[in-house]
Amino acid sequence: MITIEDSIPKRSEKYLLGQDVIWTQFNDINFYVEDIDQENFYLQIIKKLFPEIKINRIFPLGGKGLVINLAKRSLKNKKKVFILDLDFDDILDKKEMIGNVFYLDKYSIENHLLNRVAIHEIIKEENPKISGTEIKQKFDFNKFVKQGIKLYLELASHLLLINKFELGIHYLKLDLHRDCILNVSPYLIKSTVIDPYYFTIEKEFTIRHPKYRYAAQLKRLSKYFRSTRNGITNIPGKYWMSFLKWYLKKLFAFSQCSIDTFVYRLAKNCDFNDLNYLRLAIIKYTK
Repeated sequence: MITIEDSIPKRSEKYLLGQDVIWTQFNDINFYVEDIDQENFYLQIIKKLFPEIKINRIFPLGGKGLVINLAKRSLKNKKKVFILDLDFDDILDKKEMIGNVFYLDKYSIENHLLNRVAIHEIIKEENPKISGTEIKQKFDFNKFVKQGIKLYLELASHLLLINKFELGIHYLKLDLHRDCILNVSPYLIKSTVIDPYYFTIEKEFTIRHPKYRYAAQLKRLSKYFRSTRNGITNIPGKYWMSFLKWYLKKLFAFSQCSIDTFVYRLAKNCDFNDLNYLRLAIIKYTK
């Protein structure tokens, strides 16, 4: 039997790499990003950054490698701009220095949604009669970030370890309600979820790098997540968004919505002033 999912046409790599042929006429500049199925999200952000440029479609390519490869083949075309998540590339000195490739200065675009103004606005959308004073009394941004860092610090250090030593282990997908203990302080990831994951990483690390001490490496890498600034910058944005959605619902009356809807609404309320460096660099390149 063919499932609904199977019946949905899949976008092949050939299609993804050639989609701009059809849409170029509708754009002054073609923007290429990594993530598939988030065109509306990225389009909204890019149109905010470049209101003076005609942009009706952006082009997700399905991975950093594909973006980089196409960028290298497009160096002579100033109408093609490639935007990459930072991930851990800056920490590990893996950034590709290509003229038409522009990196975010945080792990992912979702990290840029940790914006006080945008968060306050989405709270007001859900609670139109609430005052700014009440929001500030209930929601302490710095406290929220510190609690998030405590929750994700050890996990993020393991993810960096996976990346640094090329262990080939997938990042852990967390369901906050299912996989975390949220009625204690500090919040915790359940040991039944996290311990087997850490054991797999330690085992693979020990096999591949017997000369290194696992615990010592983790401790060394944790410095990239401990401070407020580093935590906001380097802990994966999808983890932050999941935690923020749960946190706000705990403090305020919030309607039920998917994480994708929550992130999209947050982006609509974000001014993205902290992406001005990206805007200026791209404008300079395309002139």
